[in-house]
This record gives sequence, structure tokens and C-alpha cells, in this order.
Amino acid sequence: MTLPDQASRRELDLARRQLHAIEVFHSARAQAQSALDAVARTREMRMDAARRMEVLRREHHALIGRAHEQLRASCDLLSGTAAPRAVVAHRAGWFADKLVALLEEAQLTVVEQVDNGADAIGIAIVEQPDLLFVEDGLLMVTGEEVVREARRFCPDTRIGAQVEHVSRMEALLEAGADAVATRQTPPLEVSQQLLMLIRA
Repeated sequence: MTLPDQASRRELDLARRQLHAIEVFHSARAQAQSALDAVARTREMRMDAARRMEVLRREHHALIGRAHEQLRASCDLLSGTAAPRAVVAHRAGWFADKLVALLEEAQLTVVEQVDNGADAIGIAIVEQPDLLFVEDGLLMVTGEEVVREARRFCPDTRIGAQVEHVSRMEALLEAGADAVATRQTPPLEVSQQLLMLIRA
């Protein structure tokens, strides 16, 4: 098989996984909407329902926004082999910037860098990245929830996570992370762990 044929097969497989993940997400979103519609009318439950709907709206917005860009870029990738792709979700800009630079230096394509958990979920569903890195304290949706959702909708994605305390490592691993580091781990060491994940 020639390299263009291999690249075409890889992109076709990626497109299939993306469409399947989007279909599953929309089904889950419809179920969540139905459940929210049936919620009792207490003030606390309405507020909780509103928060959950805002998260779903944010995830959906990220999913749709990214889908257009990613599907257009897929056409360009069919002509050659593609580098592994990553999504980085972290609130500390300096850490995220350094990690992204290290990953790109190692020939990964970082398709998106965000600080919001809902954005991370929506983008990961569309992108089906080879690697997803999240911190536990993201905005709107925690890193643990992002890992759980990514594991559900992106089964082939390798997931790395970062937590503030060692006591949180087990929870992220149970949620589906492949590797977890603490905030005391420097970006270089984190990047090396992530590269080992996708090259294993």
C-alpha cells in the first residue's frame, strides 16, 4: 500500500470515528434535554438544570465550531501522512503554552488549546485527537468530568491529566485517564509522559 493510500485510509477511519462520536453525543444531548424537561419545578432544581443546559450549550457550540474547521482540514491531510494530533485543556496559560511548544517540537499538531472543560469535550468529540491533556480545575466542567466524557465519546484517544494534589490522582485514573501528573511536575516531564502514551 502506498503512503497516500495509508493516509487516505487513516483519514477515512478518523472521519468515521468523528461522525460516530457526534451521533452518540447528539443522542446523549437529546436524552439529557428530555430529562431536564421533566425536572421538578423547585428553584434549586431549576438552577441546576439551567447550569447543566449551559454546559450542554457550550459543549455543542465548541463541537459545531470545531467541526467546520476540522472537516475542511481533513481534505488537506488526505494527500500525505498526518502527525499525531492533540488537544490541551489547561487554565494556566504559561504551563499550557510551554507544553504546547514542547509537543509541537516533538512533531505533534496541537489542534486546540482551551481553558474550559465544556469546550474541551466538544472539541475532543469532533477532533477525535490522538492525545487529550486536561487539568482537573477547568472552568465549567472539571477535568475528571472531561476525562469521563472523552473516554465515552473518544475511545481511541490517549488521555493525560494533571491534578493539584496526589490524593486526586486515583479519581482521574478511575475516570479513564491513561496517565496523571501533579502540578509540581514540570512541563518537560509532562510532555515526555504524554509522548510515551501516544508512542506506546
